[in-house]
Amino acid sequence: MKSHIKRVLPRFLHHFYNRIVSRRKIADRLGSWFELDWKKKAENADTSTWVDVYDRYWEHWSKQDLSEKDLEKFLQSITKGSSVLDAGCGDGYLLDSLSNKCSMMTGVDISSAALQKARKRFGDNILLIQSFIENLPFADNSFDTVVSAHTLEHVKDIDKAVSELKRVAVKSLVILVPRQEYLPYTEDYHLQFFPTEQDLLDKVGIKGARCERYVTGNEKTNYQGDVLLLAVSLLGD
Repeated sequence: MKSHIKRVLPRFLHHFYNRIVSRRKIADRLGSWFELDWKKKAENADTSTWVDVYDRYWEHWSKQDLSEKDLEKFLQSITKGSSVLDAGCGDGYLLDSLSNKCSMMTGVDISSAALQKARKRFGDNILLIQSFIENLPFADNSFDTVVSAHTLEHVKDIDKAVSELKRVAVKSLVILVPRQEYLPYTEDYHLQFFPTEQDLLDKVGIKGARCERYVTGNEKTNYQGDVLLLAVSLLGD
C-alpha cells in the first residue's frame, strides 16, 4: 500500500500524507516508547538522551535487520584471521556470524541495553564498549577490518563517523545501509539517507570503493527492501 501511494502521489503530497496519516499509524502501532519525533530532536539532544532513546529501542525491538543474504555478503568480504571491529554492533548478531573467520572481535554501540544482550551472547570472549562511532576509543589502524551494518543512517555527524571508521581500519571497510529517501515519519530513527549508490560512495570518499545494491529481508527481519553494500580495500591495488 505504501509503495503504491508513493508511486501515484507527487513528492509534496506524499510528505503531507506521511506527516498526517503515517505519523498517526506509527504512533498507534508502536506506542509511547517510540520517539516519534526523533528526526527533529536528535540534533539538539544530549548524550544521555541519545542513549536512553536507543536503550528503549533495544528493550522493545526483537527482530534483526540483517538477513541471511546480508550475513553471507559480509562473510565474503572478510579475510580469514582478521581482527574485526563492528561499529554499531547492537546485540552482536553480525559479529557472531563472522566469528569463525575472525582472530579477534570487538564491538561498539551507544546502547547499554544492546551491549547487555551482546554480553549474554558472547560472555567475556570479546571486547564490547559503549561508545558513539563519531569518537571511537581506539588508536589509529587498530583493526584489519571495520564493518558497520544499519548504523551510519542513525548517526548525528556522518562525516565524523566515516572519518573514524577509516581511521581505525588497516585493510578494509565494509558498510551496509538501507537505500532510502527522507520522510519525516518512519518506523526507525534514521537521520542520514542514501537514495543511490553514488550517495554512499561520495560520503565514504575512498577511491576504488565498490557499492552494490540489492534487495534483502523477509518476514523474519525488521528491515525489508533495498540496501547498499560498500566494500573497499584500504591497501590499494
